[in-house]
Amino acid sequence: MERSLLIELARDKYVERCKQRAFDHLDRGDLKKAVASFVSNMSARPDCELPHYLATLGASLVTANDVLGWRAFIEGLR
Repeated sequence: MERSLLIELARDKYVERCKQRAFDHLDRGDLKKAVASFVSNMSARPDCELPHYLATLGASLVTANDVLGWRAFIEGLR
């Protein structure tokens, strides 16, 4: 994503965009890419960076192949 777009978008709109991209990957059946995309995109902005324990939870959900858990995780983030 272009750096200027990262700064220009309000935080809530940026988070929603990150969530939608992750949901798009989930809808295509790619849990691993959904997690990687979400964690990476959220980490691109200092005000959106996930705490380490949440990124670790995402990795645990991938290991468990828990698509429903990941979907709930994303939906719950604000």
